[in-house]
Amino acid sequence: MAHRLVNRPEDVDNGEETLDVAIVGAGWAGLAAAKARHQLHPEESLGVFDSAASLGGTWAKHRLYTGLKTNNMLGTYQYPDFPMDTETFGIKPDPIRAQSRGGRAPRNGGWTLMVRDIKVGGNIKIEARRLVLATGLSSEPFLPIFEGQEDFGAPIFHAKDLRNHEDTYGTAKSLTVFGGTKSAWDMVYLYATKGIRVNWVIRESGHGPAWNAPPYVTPLKKWLEKLAHIRMLTWFSPCSWGAADGYVKTHTFYHGTSIGRAIVNKLCSILGILNYDKDFFEVVKEGLVKIHIVDIERLSKQTVYLSDGTALHANVLCCATGWKHVPPIKFLPDGITEDMGMPHTSSPNSFPYSSLLDQVDGEIFDKFPRFKDQPIQKVQNSKYRTLLEDKGLSSSDDITPSTELTPYTLYRFIIPPSSRFLKTRDLAFVGILVNFSIPVSTHVQSLWMNAFFDDMVPSLPRNPSPEFASRFQHEAVLHSRFGKWRYPGGFGHSFPDFVFDAVPYLDLLLKDLGCHKNTSLGLSKEQHDALISKRNWLTSHTIPIPRDAFRTFVSSPKEYHTLAATFVFAQSEAGTAVCISPDGILLTCAHCVAGESSELAADTSHVLLASTGEVVIAKVVAWDPIRDLALLQIVKAELFRRPFPYARIATSPPKFNTELLCIGHPGSEDLEAEHSGVKTEYDTLVLTEGTFRGLDKNQDPQDNSEIGALKHSCWTYWGHSGAGLFDRKTGTLVGVHSSWDDKTCMRRGVPLEAVAAFVIEVEASKREDFTEEWRWYLWWEPEPTTTPRA
Repeated sequence: MAHRLVNRPEDVDNGEETLDVAIVGAGWAGLAAAKARHQLHPEESLGVFDSAASLGGTWAKHRLYTGLKTNNMLGTYQYPDFPMDTETFGIKPDPIRAQSRGGRAPRNGGWTLMVRDIKVGGNIKIEARRLVLATGLSSEPFLPIFEGQEDFGAPIFHAKDLRNHEDTYGTAKSLTVFGGTKSAWDMVYLYATKGIRVNWVIRESGHGPAWNAPPYVTPLKKWLEKLAHIRMLTWFSPCSWGAADGYVKTHTFYHGTSIGRAIVNKLCSILGILNYDKDFFEVVKEGLVKIHIVDIERLSKQTVYLSDGTALHANVLCCATGWKHVPPIKFLPDGITEDMGMPHTSSPNSFPYSSLLDQVDGEIFDKFPRFKDQPIQKVQNSKYRTLLEDKGLSSSDDITPSTELTPYTLYRFIIPPSSRFLKTRDLAFVGILVNFSIPVSTHVQSLWMNAFFDDMVPSLPRNPSPEFASRFQHEAVLHSRFGKWRYPGGFGHSFPDFVFDAVPYLDLLLKDLGCHKNTSLGLSKEQHDALISKRNWLTSHTIPIPRDAFRTFVSSPKEYHTLAATFVFAQSEAGTAVCISPDGILLTCAHCVAGESSELAADTSHVLLASTGEVVIAKVVAWDPIRDLALLQIVKAELFRRPFPYARIATSPPKFNTELLCIGHPGSEDLEAEHSGVKTEYDTLVLTEGTFRGLDKNQDPQDNSEIGALKHSCWTYWGHSGAGLFDRKTGTLVGVHSSWDDKTCMRRGVPLEAVAAFVIEVEASKREDFTEEWRWYLWWEPEPTTTPRA
């Protein structure tokens, strides 16, 4: 990142400077954001601002106290593309402004930052085209005011400043550690192993000590942080963005079925690792550490008074009392933090709105019913109260860990949920999350951030419609709110805090960028294996067409080609689609592409195979769950060129007992077997014969949401959904198979009436969205007479 700024402070009169990008924070996130931006745009001016004298945020030199251990083991906490040392990537101080504190950031076309130069004094005015906030969640320590602390006469400090007090290792005879976080464990260990007597005070009214797991777990002695990155294990974690990994069927089984939910273990949240040279618990057993589950009420000269009446002599009071997760920056104009998606004091009219929260909560509980059974705080600890509610503790800070604020509500945990910022593209957040994967997460977030700045996230338009803006906000709130219910014992109610959800989160970001995993088609290994298996079968087999139907299905004089117009979904879930336009418009069932609207946002592209084995990628352009119909447009094709082979849609409904042919994919898994994973012996694509058995008289043909209104007798299996039902004599499409009636054993489908209405509606609304005109007129043949239904 060797880079000299285009405009240097000494070259600017009156302490003013203009930058293309200003990054606030020089920790993991800020450095990743700076590196990515400079690598992609070396011509731009760039500034990184941090209040500390050294770089690295939590891991900056001034915070590296002796004996500090990470929550990760060697090799699992580093950037994915290079290690963190000056010699390797040649970082220079030019673009880094150490000891600079952001003060105010008024917004007036780009950003104006008023920055305080702590080292030399004075303010600098920075005009930046874009602003990146990478301040992290553990930059601003919170240290309460203790009653009587002015008389204590000994050091009182936060864990962040331990390095500045390492002289107490040699001067202290006894000390008190206050708090139960990972930092508190560290301080207890460090002082006790030096022979100093430690009184560890863990609040009786608090959450208790953080859970520190052993670094090696399971009988196979696997590294814990590596387990969190094994994809198979992530399936057991309920996650609102889990489907981004491509294993939709697997997630649905584990979290959408009673059997799957019974398999998934009880929810847990791992917050630390016992990564000490000496067994921590052996240190406690040696007698130098005494644990007090009580509250601190006041201080006097080198004495700490506890709520149980105990008075502890202490030469030092070390505090692990948390952090302020909101950056100390004043944003103008007032109220803009709401649009930015930052924490703010909630009001009846502020975002996120209570009605939206209620809607999102309902969706979360419907998808993950176990979340309804939340641990009740009073059951966890009947004496619980916030830190500042304890007797003898107070604060003069405007914002403390006890301040009630809305959570960070950011789209993809990176950008504001407001359409105004979609237009300007001048603000992003990096590193506003907590997990085992911070270096990798911030690296990928930085790539996503740059793609957003450069208009290279296809799913995010600059000028969104009201409908898109609503979906955009909905998804931001959904993912933000998910943390509250998924990790009730962690910080999910305030900011993203997750462990086993990190891998699908990276999948989600990379998918937005078009960087699909495993193959260039964006398939998981499971789906890729299914594609290869299906393709091998299709390329080595031919589908037998009845002689009497051969001309209308394959060699029609009008060059319709019903068999070649049939496509099979490449993923393991199966499903079939029919091309109904020479421009590559595919018709299928709505439930073949998404079970609910939220899944469309996560996965709108699908890989399909033609009956000859060629691969195409299609994108959902219309979805109607009531009719149970969807349209996809082929956007990439392996060998196909326009015009695509397509099937005609009939212009009138079939008569009762009209002979039908159904072409579809039965599915490769035997759902009637006693256990999962049993393969069927069915071909990848089959043609079956039957007849039209009328419509359900008690059902609206436009409503096929529960079961199809059309009845037919063609043999089908569970994977046939979306398969075309064709008139045997004319070769025209008269319906789409969709379901099965358990009571009558009758096959069901979506009737022609619904197909025609759906196509006409989509044609009217979608024609303007495509650069090439859809050839809808080719779908319809003039109808000489209307044939009444028998």
